[in-house]
Amino acid sequence: MSGYWLAAAIGAGSGLLLLAFLVRLDAKTIANQGLIALVAMLAIYVGARLVSGSLEEILWETALALAAASVTQAIMLRWPPIVGVAILLHGTYDALVGPHTGVAEWYPPLCAGFDFVVGAGLLVILLRRERAY
Repeated sequence: MSGYWLAAAIGAGSGLLLLAFLVRLDAKTIANQGLIALVAMLAIYVGARLVSGSLEEILWETALALAAASVTQAIMLRWPPIVGVAILLHGTYDALVGPHTGVAEWYPPLCAGFDFVVGAGLLVILLRRERAY
């Protein structure tokens, strides 16, 4: 197994562990924990830009992270499953853009694996909880 796929598999496995803990919580808590995870994911790329980016790259990465977190939180007030969609979109960012951001080579596939599993899991869990009410 190549290093890329090994990192992605480790990320996916870690995502399954997180979902195993979250699934026992109520929907609001699950959505809020998902938002905290999303903010942490976004902050890692801001940190990478702080270390190796230009001022313009730092400002863009920070602005995009703030916008993504703010829009997700605002939509969560009406539709909590959006947090799963946002994490899935972040996984796409990890897979496509992440390798060009200055983070360690193993990080984008690890995070993409984590994000795809957690994002899809949160979406399914929160949609099912929403339908139960």
